[in-house]
This record gives sequence, C-alpha cells and structure tokens, in this order.
Amino acid sequence: MGARRTSGWFAAAALLSLAATSLTTGVVLAAPEHAPAPTAAVAGAHGTWRVQSAGGDQYVVTWTSPTRFPMTSDRPTIVGLDADAVTSTPTIEPDGRTVRVVTTSKHRPDPADLDVLLSGVRLDEPSDSRRRTGGSPAKALDLPGTRTLADDPGTPGPYDVVTSDYTLDPVQVAGMPEPIEMVGHVVEPAADAATGPRPLVLFLHGRHSVCYDPRDPDDWGGDDWPCKAPYAEIPSQLGYDYIQQVLASQGYATVSVRVNGINAQDWRLDDGGADARAQIVEAHLDHWADLAAAHQVDLSRVVLVGHSRGGEGVDRASLEIPLSAPYTIVGQVLIAPTDFAAQTAPYVPTVTLLPFCDGDVSDLQGQQFTDNNRDLAADDTSFKSSVLVMGANHNFFNTEWTPGIAQAPANDDWYDGSDAECGAKNPDRLSPTEQQDVGLAYVAGAVHLFADDDQDLLPMFDGSRARVASQGDAQTLSHAIGGGRDERRPGIDTGLSLASGAQTRFCTGDQQQHLIASCSTRTASSMAEPHWPSSWGQLPPTRDELEMSWTATGQSGGLVLDRPLDLSSGRLELRTIVDPRYDDVDLDVRITDGAGDSAVLTPEGGGGLPALGQTAWTRKYWAQALVVDPSTATGVDLGDVVRVDLVSRSAAGRVWVLDVASAPTALAPVPARRLPTVDISTTTIDEGDDHGLQQGALPFEVVGDLDRPARIVVVTSGQEVNSEQRFTVDLAPGQTSGSIPVSYRSDTRDDYRRQITQVVAWATRNVMTDQYLGRLTVRDDDPRPSITVTTPARRVTEGEDAVWRVRLGAWVDYDMSVIGRVVRGPGTNVRVSDVGKQWVRNHLGQVKKDKPLWQYNPSTWDSIPRRGRELTVRIPTRVDDRAEGPESLTLRLNIQGKKITRTVRVVDAKG
Repeated sequence: MGARRTSGWFAAAALLSLAATSLTTGVVLAAPEHAPAPTAAVAGAHGTWRVQSAGGDQYVVTWTSPTRFPMTSDRPTIVGLDADAVTSTPTIEPDGRTVRVVTTSKHRPDPADLDVLLSGVRLDEPSDSRRRTGGSPAKALDLPGTRTLADDPGTPGPYDVVTSDYTLDPVQVAGMPEPIEMVGHVVEPAADAATGPRPLVLFLHGRHSVCYDPRDPDDWGGDDWPCKAPYAEIPSQLGYDYIQQVLASQGYATVSVRVNGINAQDWRLDDGGADARAQIVEAHLDHWADLAAAHQVDLSRVVLVGHSRGGEGVDRASLEIPLSAPYTIVGQVLIAPTDFAAQTAPYVPTVTLLPFCDGDVSDLQGQQFTDNNRDLAADDTSFKSSVLVMGANHNFFNTEWTPGIAQAPANDDWYDGSDAECGAKNPDRLSPTEQQDVGLAYVAGAVHLFADDDQDLLPMFDGSRARVASQGDAQTLSHAIGGGRDERRPGIDTGLSLASGAQTRFCTGDQQQHLIASCSTRTASSMAEPHWPSSWGQLPPTRDELEMSWTATGQSGGLVLDRPLDLSSGRLELRTIVDPRYDDVDLDVRITDGAGDSAVLTPEGGGGLPALGQTAWTRKYWAQALVVDPSTATGVDLGDVVRVDLVSRSAAGRVWVLDVASAPTALAPVPARRLPTVDISTTTIDEGDDHGLQQGALPFEVVGDLDRPARIVVVTSGQEVNSEQRFTVDLAPGQTSGSIPVSYRSDTRDDYRRQITQVVAWATRNVMTDQYLGRLTVRDDDPRPSITVTTPARRVTEGEDAVWRVRLGAWVDYDMSVIGRVVRGPGTNVRVSDVGKQWVRNHLGQVKKDKPLWQYNPSTWDSIPRRGRELTVRIPTRVDDRAEGPESLTLRLNIQGKKITRTVRVVDAKG
C-alpha cells in the first residue's frame, strides 16, 4: 500500500501497523545465536541504523522503524550498499520494525549512504520525498488503430447462479504455529443449469491485514492471531465475488479461498509464505476432487487466479502440482503479483495484470513471470502475456480492499490524491468500479482462452491494439512470448546490423547504473524497470537487449539474425521499451531477406509507441508490442527474413528491444510436461580446527524426472569477498541430487556461535526452482575467552562518571555485544535526578526525576570491536545540593549471554 508523499505514507503506515499481526518479508534468515551488538549506530526521529561486524568482510546492517511495518505485499529493502558487495535478501526481525541484510564488502557500510525503501517510499527520511507529486498534466495514451472485439468476456452469461461457503479442518503448515484455515467461497451455476462439464476457477487473495473491529471503521485490528473479540477476520476471499458471479453465469464453477492465517504468520517463512499458499491451494483442489462429480466440475480444466502475494502462491502451486494429480492446471491469471523468487511456471499458460498506479508492488516485479519463461525450455509453447492496466492501483481489484465497498477498513494504496498521473484527481485514474470492470474483463478473458480455447479473445493479450466494451474507457497495453512464437534474442541468436545514423549496442538488462554495460546506464532513476532485475540485493540472471537511440528522422539500426525468421504465415512482433524521458516515438520496421531485398513497413497503429509516465515515480520502462503485418511487403522472401531494423519517424528517442518474434495467428498446443524442480536444503556443520579456507556442501534435491541437461545460477552471501560468490551449477540428465559448495574460514578463535551463509538459486535452463533459498550454518566450536568486569573506582563522587570495565582474555573475530541494564542494588539507589540529564534524555526520555533510576530499566549497549580486548561503560552522575548519603548504582552486564553484576557507590560532593 504505497504512496506518493512520503510523510503522508508514513503516517498511514503507522496507522496500518496497528493491524500488522504478521510482518512484511521475503525471506527470513536465522539470526546468530548470540548476535553482536552494533558497532556503529545512527539514531534519528525516523528510525535507527546499526552496522555490526560479523567477522572478515561481513557486516550485518539493520534499520529499525519507530513503528511496525504495515502489512503489504512488498517488503522493505535497504539500498545504497556497495555496488561490488554481495548482499543477502532482506529479512524482517520478530519485532516487526527492523529490516536486516547481511553484506559482504571490502568497505564498512556507512548509514549516511543507505536508504530504506518500501513500495518506492523512503522510510528512513520521510522528509526526503523520494516520491514527488505534481508533474505535467496527465494525458490518456494515444493508441490509434485500437479495435473493439465482438466477443466480450465481461458480459454475464445465461445461467442462474448459486452461492455457498464451506469450512474444512485447518491445515498445519511447517514453520507456522497456528494452523491455516480452510474456507472457500463458492459461486457456481445452478445445479440444473445445462452447462456441460464446468471448468473450475480458483481465486487466492494476497497479503492484507487480517483483523478489524466491526464497530469501528478505522480500527484495523490488534496484534493477536487468531483474531480475538471484538475483532473479526477481514473476509478478503469475498473480494472477487464480482468476477465469480459473471464466470458462474457463463458456466464456470468458482471458489475463492481465504488465507488470513498465512498473512498473519508468513514472516516466519524463508519465502514469505509462497509455498504455504501453494499448499493451501492444493488442499482446496484435493477437496474439489471429491466434489467434482456432484458439481459437474471438469478438473482437467482448472484455472488459478492469484492477486498480489496470492499470485506468487498460485504460480508456486502450478509448478509444484504434477501431471499425475487428479486435476490439471491449464492456465493462471496473476493480478499485481509479487515474484520474490524470480520463478515462473513452465508449460502453464499465464496472463499477468500489472497496474500502472500500483502503490504496493510498485516495481511491477510480476513481469518476471513472463520474461523468465522465455529461455527455460526449448519446447515450452505455453503462452505468457503481460497486460499493463493504465490508471489501476493495487488494491481495488479486491472489493474487500476498496474504501466504501469493503466491510473492513480499506485504502487507496496510491495515497497522494493530488498526484498528476495516479492521484484520484486525475480523470484517467480508474475509479474502483472502472478498475473492477477491467479486472473482470481480463480475468474472464484469460479464463475463456485457457479453459475453453476461445482464441477470438487472443488480441486482448498478444500485443494487438484491442479492447472489449465491458472494460469501459480503461486503456490497456499488452505483449506476449511463447504460444508458438519463433523468437530471436539480442546478443544470443542475433548480431548488430550496420546502423545508419542511429546509435545501437547490446546492453545487459539490469538496474546497475554504475556499470557502463547496463541498459540503465543512461536512464534516470525510475520506480518501475520491471524487465531489468534490481541491483538491490542479489541479482538474478540477466538478458541482453538491443538499445537504439537517434537524433533525426530516417535513422535506423537493428539486428541480423543467426537463423532466418519465417514471416510467411504470421506477424512480426518486437517487444520494445520506450525511454519515457523522451516523448512518444514513431517507428517503421525494415525487413531484409537472404537475397538482400528489403521493405519498410508501418506497424499496427501507425508505428507510434507512447512514453509511459512523466515523473520518476510514474515512469515505466515496460515493453510494448511493436506489431507488423508483413503481408504488405513486396519483393521480399517472407520465409527467409535475416535482418530486422527500426527506422525512426520521430525526431529523437531511445528504445530497447527485448526480442523479435514471428507470431502465429493461433496459439500452439502446449506439451503435457512439467519441468523438474530443485529444492535447496538447510544444514548445519561444525567449524573444526583446521586453519584457513574450508569448503562445506549444501545439499539439494531434484524433484521430477530430469531428462535434459539443466542449469541453475547460485549466489551465496555471508562469505569473504575474495571467495566464490556467484556461479552456475550444471545438472545432468537423470540426476536426482547434488550439492552447492560453500566456502568458510576455520580457525581456533571464538567467532559467531552460528555463521550463516544464505544461498539463493535461480533457474536458467530445463529446470525450475521450488525451494530456492537455503542456508549453510557453520557452528563455531571454539571456546569463548574469559570475561571479567571490574569497577576501577568502587566509590565515586557526584559529578564523576561511574565506570565499568569489560576485559576479554583473548580477542574474538566479531563485534562482541555488551548490553548493560540498571537494576536494583543494595541500600539506597540513585534517582533519575542523580544522573546526567543528557544521558537520561538519550536512554529514557521524559520521566519522573524523583524515582529510583532502576525502576525505568534503562539500558546501555555497546560492543567490544572485532580483535579488541576491552570496553569501558560510563554513566555520568550529577552534583546536587542535597545531603543524601551513599547511594548505589548497579549495572547488570550481558556479554554474549554471560551476565555479570557490579555496583558503584555514589557519595555526596559536599560533606
């Protein structure tokens, strides 16, 4: 639930945090058994940074918010770390306020260089408006040539509809203390409706608050789970009833399932709950296997629909469910989904809806479900489509997340209503009803396409300029891969053609602006560059793209193809990103055959591609389909096209071409296959006493039949800089298991009790990851040095510092935490007024001065730095005019779990 103005967002976030029973997280790393305290900390009005050495070149970086993070689909991310460092996936600590990363870097991170972002909003400095409002007046896209299809999937059908609900025994999910509810909201044709066998459509909502007070429209609920009276559960599963009703009237059985129990606990799970959501989807489908005959349901035609984190959940279910299951997933629709794992479901046709004004999953990371499928398996003909919905936000696709409609509190995730493009004041920003109309049309359209092979609706998804009447004035753009397309990829099976006036190059599709080879080198910062993996944290595999820029009309450049394209019976498609810092661009396409004959063709709609977004927070570096009908070309052998060039018709611009494809007029059949999956384990080993660099092995398992050579890319974080961090792992046909090498350094010094290396894997060829995160824990088995605490002066005079000195018998290889707590001591204890004012302000704030200090439980924290031996802890005392007699100031010091208590006497300065 993002924002436009950071101060407003942060206030809203604070309100939302009251309901945040579970935490926003992607993965959770186990903390060290005795985590070191920070050796550097910067506290401010908007949170506290801490940086701590974990030995070698490894640092733990945390930022703690003044309030709990709100329950949204996105996760807080620490950015600004050393570009050359390897950084773990961000995690959330159990307090719900602290985001944590482990980075391996030659340089100690400086909090002054770091930011915390959530849904594009900077949290650590709300006064620094990373999202700036205003901008040029909004304008609708100019999309000439758009046609209205005669077949409209958003139109209700002829069948009567019945609604029911069921509740089954809850399901226990590993890693979650509370079982997950099994609640389904069913909308289906009446029992006597002559529909024939009915496909099943299952809906899964996303990550939203879970409890609310029905008596108070502003109360998002408490921190208890399950919800306790007077709080009730937010019925997020009812939010797609408007789609279910129409689909049921058209002859489909539908069920929408509730997963509040996952939302309340998914911070505990490494993958943020994606696999747990998949388990619940499969449990409901198992239930429907028993119901199918009585409800006339055809389980060979199941379509899954997932919103937000529910999108990632249903995709995980699609890649996990084997072909031997009593149900078959024939397609899925993902609405504003997360994809923290960079996964996709091969051989499962997929439509992904991306809201242009998404204030939660603001980076549109769901685009990965399309892009990541392109190069996985040569025989995968499954259709993968992305649809950009102009003017849509994240929440309004679910009526129970929509203000004025929902039973519980709800909000517009794009908070700044005055924003020129995505604010509520923009007439082109969709109202809830308008957004739900377009959501209905495109979900239903995809269901018809996948479950009933209604290819008349294909233009809604394949890059054509097409619409249906039920979507109203909402504008959409689309592009697609797969479905029988014959694709050519920049830098892989193409080379650069000789440019004429234009500048062209192959660049790497990532967001690493510090690298000259990156496609983003000459771009401005944008909230959404969804085709380019982020440099924040680990970087998934990237792809090369064609970049072309020009300064005059008639300039050209493009690709020579290693293998000719056959355009004799299909159309030519180029997925093309327009640099939104330029105005709209106009392009022609020149095709050249093997004999050297060529023709210049005007693409669909006149060759115009609009720039998407006008400010850093609305710009979208998102590929539109440049579609060309080659049948008008004369004198060219369309079966032997060896070169494709862009020819500028606008005065200036820059574009990136992701791929070039020959697209058939109808979708190709999809093989009945599923790729095998890789599950990475978690294991613990002892450090041992051998000195130097050692190598551990983190096992993995291959689930399913691996019948072709396969490859994954692995990144490890938590090692030394000069050790291997990123590498490929090749798998052989028939392989069922293996291991990932993880290096660590062994010695005889005391280190972290548990040194954790996080391992993340991404699939690149003929396999898909399932459990994509693993951990190798090296358990330190060296003795801890002796610890002594002394008081150099057991008796001090008012105005002097009370001092405690901590000494180690030998230095250790990490920052050793030293936490002190003032406790009740013997005799008369010092009062608040006996201690320095600044110390009181720093440690307690405003408190009563005449009370004993220990009653407020003030704490100090510090650490003995790595390779250090000693630390001095001081508490200043104050001089007053009263004769009080000796008073005690007692500090209980906790040094890596060892507790030592020492008392200093404070005597009057006078008398």
